[in-house]
Amino acid sequence: MNLHRNGKIIMCALMAAALLSAAPGLGAPETNGVTMKKLLTKLERGEQVTIVALGDSNTELTFHTRGHLNWVYLLQEALFEKYGANRVIMIDAGHCGEGSEGGLKRLDHDVLRFEPDLVIICYWDANEEAMTQLVRRVQKTGAEVLLRTPNPAVVPNMPAVTPPLPAGKEWPDYRTDVAGKIVALGKKLDVPVVDHYTAWLKADASHAGPGVTNPNKLWMRMSDATHPGPLGHLAFYRELAPFFGLPEKLSWEF
Repeated sequence: MNLHRNGKIIMCALMAAALLSAAPGLGAPETNGVTMKKLLTKLERGEQVTIVALGDSNTELTFHTRGHLNWVYLLQEALFEKYGANRVIMIDAGHCGEGSEGGLKRLDHDVLRFEPDLVIICYWDANEEAMTQLVRRVQKTGAEVLLRTPNPAVVPNMPAVTPPLPAGKEWPDYRTDVAGKIVALGKKLDVPVVDHYTAWLKADASHAGPGVTNPNKLWMRMSDATHPGPLGHLAFYRELAPFFGLPEKLSWEF
């Protein structure tokens, strides 16, 4: 094992995380006045709540986070820090490679049987009919819903695959329609939406210096062209935090 090389990699990762945390609120989405009032009220009263995260590979905990917590458990940790032990039961019901119709098929077994107070939903396909059914079926139980948009896809450094596109940039038009559909659906159904897609592009564009010094560079947040890595999931958490009245920087960060 090359300890010197591994030490450099670890130090670079820590520096990137520190830089990402140095600008809290950068590109953070607005709640638009729609919040999870029932959930937050129960938490303030000291009552226990159950939150289920439903989605695809940017929800399920996988190797893409390299052994780190994904956004689901970063959110649980932040809620633990604010409200104490055993106040939040967090369930990750993600399923890699699944679309929203698959979520509908799993809804009763993987989500509703836990009688959640809140269900957080994100799917890459943005199938409006299926997503609407998901929201309505969850709301019918009395639970609240929070929608999320996916992150931008990033052009890989593979010239033979993408010769006209610069590596590290957003893959043009790859998910723009998806994010827009989810935001529009949230407005239509009057549920809050965390627009990660827009927040990431704003953060990437906000850096005025040389590209190599940009801590919010899209590729730094990714594990591959479509899946976020550890820093991507940390960014997801920072963008979720305002919806829960949580600090964007966790107490153990430095």
